[in-house]
Amino acid sequence: MKTKIFFSILLLLSVSFAKGQEYTYIPFVEEGKIWSYATVYQVGYLPGGGPEYRAGYSNYQIKGDTIINGLNYKKLYAGCSDKDYYLGVCLREENKKVHFIIEGRDNGQPFFDFNLQEGDWVGYLYQVTKIDTIQIGETKRKRFAFGPGNVYETWIEGIGALEDFYPLNGRLLGLYDQGINYQKKGSDLIYKTEKWYFNENDCDYSDIKSLLSFSPLKLLQRKGEVELQPDAGIFVSGWVYVYSIQGKLLYTKPANINSSIIIPTSGFSNGTYIIQLTEDKTKKTWSGKVII
Repeated sequence: MKTKIFFSILLLLSVSFAKGQEYTYIPFVEEGKIWSYATVYQVGYLPGGGPEYRAGYSNYQIKGDTIINGLNYKKLYAGCSDKDYYLGVCLREENKKVHFIIEGRDNGQPFFDFNLQEGDWVGYLYQVTKIDTIQIGETKRKRFAFGPGNVYETWIEGIGALEDFYPLNGRLLGLYDQGINYQKKGSDLIYKTEKWYFNENDCDYSDIKSLLSFSPLKLLQRKGEVELQPDAGIFVSGWVYVYSIQGKLLYTKPANINSSIIIPTSGFSNGTYIIQLTEDKTKKTWSGKVII
């Protein structure tokens, strides 16, 4: 009987320990971390008529220490390992807050704050709309979505912003795609994108000969309306959202590939607007902008 009780207690302790290990905070600033980001451009058309793309890669890495104003910082480099160069930018992390400083130019600025809660604002435009967890390797990490509608930014603890190395720059407002390619620590691949342009070796540019899972949002602008032409092989049905450049939702409607997706714009004042198309099944999102 005592043996059964002992093993029951041991089992409960093991389960509790395992559950406690599910979430672990991973620092952003760590020696040997490498980030690769890709920007995808359409450069022309293939002989068969389909679009041809090129992905340009930007690589960053943390390497070496320095002391500035009595505080310990890590140095930030750009480029691939065989031809990297020091940016003069240094990073420091304390209490889940990441700061950066440009040597000799300022006293430091905030970079990431992983203490944010749902509803918190960063500046006047970006608000945390959702916080959940995502499995990265053997641990779960917090994921922060900035709205409205996840148009602008997603952060993951230890990895940073998925859209660009520098946070909250509104990088998905153009007619191209930009985002993280991978993150490594030393030679270990920690995170890689599920997008089609993932490439572990490229540092500069890479031609892409086929379209696997991404299509830029084609916008045809006419007087009083905008027509959306997404790729029928990717988009089936979903929703269209129109936001002001300040992030206010102005218009929404269901969208189906079997009928023209027309957005009336005659009632909009002159300015820049963000159009977002979200696919129901895959939850993938494409964004573009129009100037009226």
